[in-house]
Amino acid sequence: MTDAVLTKKQGLALLQELRTNPGFRRRFAEKPAAALLELGVPHETIVNLNARCLASRSAEDFGDIEKTHAALQSDADTESLSMVIPHASIAGQAK
Repeated sequence: MTDAVLTKKQGLALLQELRTNPGFRRRFAEKPAAALLELGVPHETIVNLNARCLASRSAEDFGDIEKTHAALQSDADTESLSMVIPHASIAGQAK
């Protein structure tokens, strides 16, 4: 099993629903995996998430949603920092 992660787009969608949709927030608190599937997160990603991500939650766990959403939304570097740039080389030449 690997520790999968949500993409920035998936994370923003999750936080948006948690912020604005009390019904979704309740479903996510009870069954996070089902709620993530409802959002369109692929099953393969969900089953490979860390078990702590899929644990049920209480209302107190949603206290900083607004702050977290704003931070992730304004973090333009997240995507570029996660990109691996390939280095091509020809045998016998320095990189």
